[in-house]
Amino acid sequence: MAINGRGSKSREMNGSELVVGRQPVLEALRQGTASCIYLLEGQKGRIIEEIQEAAAAAGIPLFTEKREVFSRRVMDERGHQGVAALARPFRYLSLAELLEQAGPAPLFLLLDHLQDPQNLGSIIRTVHCAGVEGIIIPKRRAVPVTPAVRKVSAGAAERARIALVGNLVHTLEQLKEAGFWVYGVEVDGEESIFSEQYQGPLVLVFGSEGKGLSPLLRRHCDRLLYIPMAREAASLNVGVAAAITVYTAVARRRGWLQG
Repeated sequence: MAINGRGSKSREMNGSELVVGRQPVLEALRQGTASCIYLLEGQKGRIIEEIQEAAAAAGIPLFTEKREVFSRRVMDERGHQGVAALARPFRYLSLAELLEQAGPAPLFLLLDHLQDPQNLGSIIRTVHCAGVEGIIIPKRRAVPVTPAVRKVSAGAAERARIALVGNLVHTLEQLKEAGFWVYGVEVDGEESIFSEQYQGPLVLVFGSEGKGLSPLLRRHCDRLLYIPMAREAASLNVGVAAAITVYTAVARRRGWLQG
């Protein structure tokens, strides 16, 4: 059954967002955020079957559409894999809610005005896989959790705990008052990321693409760490740098490293 793009547009105007990609759509179904599923005709495979079964079990309408109709629906969204869904917009937490939902000695990431959806989606996926308790991002001058971010996260965004805050410096001050240590990660840091133990309540702070950490945030860090490089003039994408640092910290905290 097919419906036209006009109906989809109306739904999006009423507060829904388009989610694309097989794993993100399946995760939206699992988390109860999807309200309608669209399949490009001819789609097959295990995940497609899981999407169909999950939609049927939840009583969520599923429409199979011809290519021209489906293409109009997803427009310029890349990597849709023949699947799309209307879902509730991403729900951010306040800092208080993030702290309330976290454990007794949580590990958070604070992201200093990232601009690239690919980087944010990649970091959300890393945080989910590593078991980090949450992410903090600013309300202004930074990429939010867009459909593209949800796609890159491969479904992890549907489970992510992300606090949206007005002022990053004030947020760090609040966290330090609550007993958190703050470690910034920069190319000109003073200590290697491999020299720390990462115990207790902790915030890892990563700068934006190109500019790195702002001077104010640097001054609020208890320590500035760097990732050792084997070659001069080498640098890492912020998503890669976050993945390396997060897993180093989690390995220390969980005792995965020997010696």
